[in-house]
Amino acid sequence: MNLFRRKDPGTAYDKGIEGEKTALKYLKKKGYRILEKRWRCPGGEADLICLDGDTVVFVEVKYRPDGHAGDGIDAVTDDKMRRLTYCVDWYMGPNPSRNARIDILEITMDGIRHVPNVY
Repeated sequence: MNLFRRKDPGTAYDKGIEGEKTALKYLKKKGYRILEKRWRCPGGEADLICLDGDTVVFVEVKYRPDGHAGDGIDAVTDDKMRRLTYCVDWYMGPNPSRNARIDILEITMDGIRHVPNVY
């Protein structure tokens, strides 16, 4: 018996994984190279870390399959942005001269909305 297996496929965790899979496909089609998935540091987590050309992109994925355009983006709070910024600093520490940005990728019933360079 696997004690760590999630039994309900509708949990927030499982929905997040589904959203990240969709986001990965979308970003790969746009030419992004995926570096990390669900990267954690002591201060938070980045859903995806990618390369867009020579820029390191930290992507916050908001999956709202029953929602409409704007629902996911509205869910990115100031606190979430602060934690994401901390992740950027932590990850980029060894290479502070490299370009980095934060994007939000929202997936709703209205489609995919990619908002680059939110910070």
